[in-house]
Amino acid sequence: MPISFKFIIFQLLIIGPFMIGMFGKKFFKTPEDIARRIVLLNLCLFDPILILWTVWGLKITKELIFFPLAGLCIVIVGFLVGYFIAFFFNIPQKSKATFTISASLSNHGFTLGGFICYLLLGEKGLALSYIFLTYFVFFLFLFIFPYARWNQSRQANISKSKMIFEAVINIRNIPLYTTILGLTLQKLNIQRFPENMPVDIMLLVSISVYYFSLGMTYTLTKELEYKKANFFLIIIKFLITPAFTMLLILFLPIDSTMKSVTIIQSFMPVAIFSVVVSLLFELDTRMASNLFVYNTIFFLIFVFPLLYFFFDELRLIF
Repeated sequence: MPISFKFIIFQLLIIGPFMIGMFGKKFFKTPEDIARRIVLLNLCLFDPILILWTVWGLKITKELIFFPLAGLCIVIVGFLVGYFIAFFFNIPQKSKATFTISASLSNHGFTLGGFICYLLLGEKGLALSYIFLTYFVFFLFLFIFPYARWNQSRQANISKSKMIFEAVINIRNIPLYTTILGLTLQKLNIQRFPENMPVDIMLLVSISVYYFSLGMTYTLTKELEYKKANFFLIIIKFLITPAFTMLLILFLPIDSTMKSVTIIQSFMPVAIFSVVVSLLFELDTRMASNLFVYNTIFFLIFVFPLLYFFFDELRLIF
């Protein structure tokens, strides 16, 4: 299947479920609770299979160590800047945590960052974007989830011992367990099953489920909500993070194409997983979905055209 056709299908399976969720939630008494259960089911059913299959097939190389490090640095900087800015917001703690997570997680996957790498750099750019993204599972489950769980425990007065136990043993950590299993199997040179796994289909289903859940948490309003948060998120995602990245790549031992992929990914808007985390840990889901939608719209209207038409000039600098 041609890559462009795949992307069209991916986008249809994003917009469609999102609209169904947004306009269909009126038929549910507690749409946010339903969305949380659907996300948890997806996290424990489709994601572990996809993660195990892809991680098991990875080849550990020098590139696989240094290249994802760039992605990890990008999301860490977003987290630190977001945490600092949220400190001055006069909003509840769970909303501050939601803003911080949104400032950190970016849409580096195939649904946006990966495809733009393909548009600007060809198939090699797409392949490298997958390697770039290998940081994500570890950062999400070993850092973002514990941070979100810590904020949840502060609201529910959960003891520290219980919080630590649940940080290690928890059904939401199944994708992390399967990642470790996949790396272990790969390290032991145990060959992956020869059968072809329908990864494309499973990925489409998983993405559709997440966007349907996002639609159920999003409320369309006439006025822009969270104006202050949206403004600062634009500054973080499209000014601070790219500026830091352009300085970072001067010191990383990666080739020119990898540097180009890193620059592209540094401009990506909020990730859908910022809403997923908010749902799972009962943070400010309304805020998370709002920030995701408006940040993505701003990127598509203003940032992407500039990135597309002036990318060659940007590459010459590095």
